[in-house]
Formats: sequence, structure tokens, C-alpha cells
Amino acid sequence: MNSGDAVHDESFSQDAASGRELTRPQEAAILALLSEPSIAAAAEKAQVSERTLHRWLKEEPHFLAEYRRARREAFAQAIGLTQRSATAAVGTLLRVMHDTKATWSSRVAAATQVLKFARESIELDDLAVRVEQLEQRAADADAAAVGGASR
Repeated sequence: MNSGDAVHDESFSQDAASGRELTRPQEAAILALLSEPSIAAAAEKAQVSERTLHRWLKEEPHFLAEYRRARREAFAQAIGLTQRSATAAVGTLLRVMHDTKATWSSRVAAATQVLKFARESIELDDLAVRVEQLEQRAADADAAAVGGASR
């Protein structure tokens, strides 16, 4: 399975925002854009001219919207893969960090990454708490405003 195959499904041929259908060459172009390193290579793979592909990207909002949706979906799949591999990655860092046969530079680099990951995790948790508090305050203010307006 190539990376483009993962994002193609029955809903792929219709842009939900505009209701406009993509042509088969446009579908092929989107898949090629996701898997090829350049627009020129994508155009060649999709068997359309590079000029046509540039035109679709610049002048056809439904094509661009569908391409962006497909990119987001492909990226979401990649994020999921990295999240599933996080435990193994941390385990590898810890093994290198504690490996007395590893070079000092490797051990220090691994330790630095573990500390950075731990710090960023704490910061993210703190930020999530702050966002929840702000959302609760906003909801309370909205409820107060609605309650005050109905009196």
C-alpha cells in the first residue's frame, strides 16, 4: 500500500464543502501530490500536465479543499503512528542513556531528549488545565449573561 492509497475512500471523489465532484484525473493528481516529492513528479504520475496541476491548485477551490483534506487525513495517520511508537522511542532513549558501553555523547543526547520530553509533557498538561479553566470561565460568563438578559 502506498501513502496515497491510505486516504482514498468513497467520499474522496466529492468535495463536501462545495458538493462538486472531482474528476478521475483530479483524484489521481491528489493521490500523486501526497506521494510524490514535487508537483512535476505528481503531474507525471497522475498523467496530467504540470501546468494543469498548477491551475487546479490555484484556480479550483474544490480541488484545493479536497487536496488539503487529504493531506490532513494523511498527516493524522502519521501522527497516530508516531503516538503508537512513543513508548518504544522512550524505551530506546532510556536504554541508550543507561548503557555504560555507549559513548558519553550518545548518553547525554538521550538524557537531554528524555528531560526535554518530560518538561514538554508537564507544560502541555499545565496548558490543558489553563485552557479548561478559561473555557469554564467563558461558559460561566455566557450563562450569567443569558440569565441576566432573561430577567
